[in-house]
Amino acid sequence: MEVHGRKEKKSKLNNVLAGIGIGITVPLIVFVLYWYARFYPNVSLGGMFTQFKADAVMKMISLCASPVLLVFYYFTKKHWDDGAKGLIISVVLLLIVSLLIKF
Repeated sequence: MEVHGRKEKKSKLNNVLAGIGIGITVPLIVFVLYWYARFYPNVSLGGMFTQFKADAVMKMISLCASPVLLVFYYFTKKHWDDGAKGLIISVVLLLIVSLLIKF
């Protein structure tokens, strides 16, 4: 691929599966960090899903999906279009999961 007169090396992250993997991993990491910072000594990770209402869990999932936008921005700046497609697919999957939790 040539960008502005220079050849750019193809990245391993520029594929749909890598985008999906990153798009699912980033919210999980943010979710665990949020749980650890806010609830760790009082509530276990598994107990959080049973103790809180579905609305609260859905809000946390959608909040944790927000950092994927930063990764998406980085992928589009690098012109990694296939990886960005995978990120979009992962966000749609998270949307479906949060809707299933809601209903």
